[in-house]
Amino acid sequence: MPELPDVEAYRRRLQAHGLNKTIGKVAVTDKRILDHVSPAAFARTLEGRRLTTAKRHGKHLLAKLDKGGWLTVHFGMTGDLQFHQDPEPAPPYTCVRLDFPGGAHLSYINRRKLGRVGLADDFESFIVHEQLGPDALDRSFDVAALKKALGGTKRGIKAALMDQSVLAGIGNIFADEILFQARIDPRKPVPRLDAARLERLHAATRRVLQEAVRRGAGSETFLERLPSSWLLPQRRKGGQCPRGHGALKTFTQGARTGYYCPTCQH
Repeated sequence: MPELPDVEAYRRRLQAHGLNKTIGKVAVTDKRILDHVSPAAFARTLEGRRLTTAKRHGKHLLAKLDKGGWLTVHFGMTGDLQFHQDPEPAPPYTCVRLDFPGGAHLSYINRRKLGRVGLADDFESFIVHEQLGPDALDRSFDVAALKKALGGTKRGIKAALMDQSVLAGIGNIFADEILFQARIDPRKPVPRLDAARLERLHAATRRVLQEAVRRGAGSETFLERLPSSWLLPQRRKGGQCPRGHGALKTFTQGARTGYYCPTCQH
């Protein structure tokens, strides 16, 4: 599933290739992906308009339209955003395509159709409507903000990190890496995290997400680019801890499999 680093890569892709170009035509090839808007209304809103700003909050990508309003994109389990030029065909599983002058196209792809594309009046209202917590890489998200976000929950720390209403952007994969780097057992109840663990957790969250963006999250070669000290390249059946080389253990939470080292995470 695309998580914050992946969506940040999509935002940068959109920033580089899709802004300030007039949208000539909108093609909706699978209306199931649209979020409470008809294909006709969606196309009518976008055609003839320009995307002027690309922003991200957690796993959500938003693009501001000239003359008001926002395009909203969520990638679900298998979503992607690709640019292509004529005469290249649209990528497989394209659900929505924006056509720009000169034969350029922006395609939203989603094989399992679990994402959604829609419209919003403004950025802040969208965040409130989606009940999203603070963005995990927001500059103002310090240790105090993390403590506040986690306050009141008695769940295990991994479950809390993956709750988008608590903290936006972290999913199953990067939660495992963050907790490994912070040396925290993913099952540990939040109330049992002392000040030192919270500080390590905050530092690891920012470091892991920023480094994942820098090393090309979302690309096919992402795992190959990661430091040998990271969990993700070993995050598989038979994987070993990068520190002590002991066997990783797994646990299931909400139908998701998590990986951790029982020796160095406590």
